[in-house]
Amino acid sequence: MIESTDNPATDLSDFDKDRRNFCISCAKYSLGIAVATSFPLKLLAETTSPFAPYKYTPLKSSFENDYRNKWSWDDVTLGTHNLNCWFQQNCLFYVYKKDGKITREEQVGNYPQTNEKVPDFNPRGCQKGCSYSDFMYSEARITHPLKRSGERGEGKWEKISWDEALTGIADKMIKAIDENGTKSVVVDPGGNIVNYLSFYSLFRFFDFLDSTILDINCELGDDQQGAAVTYGEISNDRSGDDYFYSDLIFIWGGNPAYTQIPNFHFLTEARYNGTKIVAISPDLNASAIKADYYIPVKPGTDSALANSMAHLIISEKLYNEHLLKEQTDLTFLVRTDNNKLLKQSDVRKDGSELVLYRWDKKEKKLEIPSQSSLKLDTDPALEGEFNIKTYQGIVTVKPVFEFLKEQLKEFTPEKASKICGVAPDTIRKLTTMLVSSKAATNTCTSNFSKFYHGDIIMRSQILAFILAGHLGKKGDGFVTCSFLVADGGNKILNEFELTKDLRYKYLFKYGTPFWLNFFERKDWNQATYKYVLDTFVDSRFMANSTLFWNLHGGISDISERTNEWDPHLKRDIKEYINEMKAKEWQVIDPPLNTDPKVYFSWAGNALRRVRGSQKLLTTLWPKFDLVVALEMRMSSTATHADYILPVSGAYEKTTVMAANTNTLSPFFHTTQKAVENIGESKDEWEIACLLAKKIKERAKHLKIVNFKTARNNTRKFTEMYNKLTSSAGEKESELISKKMTEDSSNLGGISWDKLKEKGYTRFTELGKNPASFGNACDIKKGETISPHTWHTEKKEVWTTLTGRIQFYIDHDWYLELNEQLPIHKNPPTAGGDYPFTLTGGHARWSIHSIMRTDPGLLRLQRGEPFVLISVKDAEKHLLNDDDEIKIFNDVDYFFSRVKISATVQPGQLIMYHGWESYQFKGGKSARNVMASPLNPIEMVGDYPYLKPVMAVRQPGQSDRDTRVEIEKV
Repeated sequence: MIESTDNPATDLSDFDKDRRNFCISCAKYSLGIAVATSFPLKLLAETTSPFAPYKYTPLKSSFENDYRNKWSWDDVTLGTHNLNCWFQQNCLFYVYKKDGKITREEQVGNYPQTNEKVPDFNPRGCQKGCSYSDFMYSEARITHPLKRSGERGEGKWEKISWDEALTGIADKMIKAIDENGTKSVVVDPGGNIVNYLSFYSLFRFFDFLDSTILDINCELGDDQQGAAVTYGEISNDRSGDDYFYSDLIFIWGGNPAYTQIPNFHFLTEARYNGTKIVAISPDLNASAIKADYYIPVKPGTDSALANSMAHLIISEKLYNEHLLKEQTDLTFLVRTDNNKLLKQSDVRKDGSELVLYRWDKKEKKLEIPSQSSLKLDTDPALEGEFNIKTYQGIVTVKPVFEFLKEQLKEFTPEKASKICGVAPDTIRKLTTMLVSSKAATNTCTSNFSKFYHGDIIMRSQILAFILAGHLGKKGDGFVTCSFLVADGGNKILNEFELTKDLRYKYLFKYGTPFWLNFFERKDWNQATYKYVLDTFVDSRFMANSTLFWNLHGGISDISERTNEWDPHLKRDIKEYINEMKAKEWQVIDPPLNTDPKVYFSWAGNALRRVRGSQKLLTTLWPKFDLVVALEMRMSSTATHADYILPVSGAYEKTTVMAANTNTLSPFFHTTQKAVENIGESKDEWEIACLLAKKIKERAKHLKIVNFKTARNNTRKFTEMYNKLTSSAGEKESELISKKMTEDSSNLGGISWDKLKEKGYTRFTELGKNPASFGNACDIKKGETISPHTWHTEKKEVWTTLTGRIQFYIDHDWYLELNEQLPIHKNPPTAGGDYPFTLTGGHARWSIHSIMRTDPGLLRLQRGEPFVLISVKDAEKHLLNDDDEIKIFNDVDYFFSRVKISATVQPGQLIMYHGWESYQFKGGKSARNVMASPLNPIEMVGDYPYLKPVMAVRQPGQSDRDTRVEIEKV
């Protein structure tokens, strides 16, 4: 353990006195200068409003005239950026316009302070937002429709009119649907689909056509599988100012100094309040240098560390017994003969498989835990062994806690140290700090979902925190994913054709009142969410993108080599896949007997994003008769498109940021049109409407009016435009955002005009969107947001099989793979047994790939792809800084420059993500070596609460376990 020499809790009273005197003196001195010169104060007095035009009054100096004239403007609007910043999203800017062009943007610093005990949210913004106007006017900007004039990927294009583009696209779409069915049209709603125009337009358009809409969240590695199976939900986080109530914060596997730039000040301010920060990561990253303690851990071995901490808590009886009995499944009984949870169907023939048991210590008999409340009216046993009479005979059962204790004996600090590289005494000190903390938490991260065994890492982390008693208080508890979404879109979903179909299909299953008013239910709550689970697979509303890339795209040639790299599998990976397909646990569209024919890249970049994407070009792309990219710039995917449709930027349209809003910054934002569309670009709503109009026109011309959906319903191409524009015409996109805002129940009733005037509003409650449910808390005025208080204070059950935080999963595959409890498994040697582990992280100088080619931001780094390598490994391979190396494994290879760094562990290479393929030598990127083996655990779909839903509990991709070798070029 490396301990910081800083001591933020030191008495600063004397320093403050001197500092105040110093500041007062400086202020007086500065004021004297200002009065003497009179010039600056005069200018300040002339501009009273940030929105007022400012014209510079010329002086005699030509240099000053030129320089100061840059800071004059004609108009100011409020705006934010429709980029997928996720955890650091929601930053309002003043946008300055002069001579019809955006000249600069400036952060708005008027976010409110929740209460006087915590810091406010100012300032919000980062270097990407501050340079957005450079990006929108850059040479890379696509301003006209383009049609491929050479081979795909050859780089030959011709400018065409919108009518030509839409006609060519519409004809091929109609033909594909008529000849191959609706599911042959595939749309990839990329991670950048965060503004409501883009989100709403895509889903309205492709819902009517009953197309294959890919669900990419698990493929991205943002699915938080460990939380999904333990909490039952993934969205649970606190507001940034709630960190001020924590006395211990873990930055475990993340790098918020890069990924949460506007939020990071809450962590440093908490340190001044006496909070201790522990950073656990393989490398000494930009966040770790700000921590009090840095714990270097071997990549992918965090579960061994967490389980060792859990072992110490249990062996030394430091756990919170009441919390374990009330909130977890550790008292639930498990049969010793088959390791299955004891169910009512075991005890009697007519019993339910969903009814489970605990042992009442006082009454000395079985009890059925409540599924409506966590309140303890009995004293369930954590320990013991009991003989139970079943209709098949006597069976022996033990509480889950007994099985957990036995398993954790293998994780003593000494044994765990050999796995994770953390010294035994350091593990003991960490455990003591966690147990003695009054309020311990962590920063949420999407890192561990990108590991093959990321689910058991996260399950183990949650276990350690829960055993130590950290849950559902201010500044307290393990958090995993930040979501807080306006629910105005729920009503709009009633217009979807899918919703109408589902109403009738499930009418008799759940009752008329439920489905006739599905998205307006006043009692929309976590119980309602369980109904949604039953509809996702049957509805086929979205298809898992990982399975699409594998089964249709050819990536299975790589990923199905899992058995070569994971020694824990009991069967061939193909057996697991075949069982999953036969039992229809996951959504696979198009059906495997139907080739995809049309592909839309809508706010996405699959050829940059997907691990092993080189296979897509050789296997999937030849199947497509049409590839369309909606883009602002030339992405890796756009270079292999047939048509590129130019999309307007954040300052060229009025919309709201309705996706990926979050609890960390609990504000709902609008961005407003400041300038006209650049060139011939259009917003997403107008593009969708114009394409629908063209499909209507061309369907009449081609005499193909009707088409059949996958559910065998007949629809008409000629009705599409009228159905789509029932909410607003193509030129009235602002009305969509207005309706969404004013229909939302969790925005305090703010009007659209008031929202535009202020630029943002604070969320007032969780609302009725399921994406927010996992937070399980009230949002109270004047208080920070602390998740899971519904469980700890209101005793509401969790959305799991047991109704509790569930650590034991008795699904057959979990038992077969010995993952029924949190455990540690060594990372697979993905790509071959080579000495280096290639890891990565989200880049600081771009939002994914969006700004990876921006000249200004490239100047802040090396300007081209590079990998970080340790000093020791550089010396061993005779490398100098900036040398070129070849990085390879059994899958493929790529070339990169090296940056030698003392912050990197020997045996580790780090490449921050987002580089476009064409920025690498020969177009081969780091994705070429990423094997991303399929993990069968993520395919499970028939367990009561492990069924897939949107964004969660589906197969994903991984990259953090990639093994490689290097050689100097």
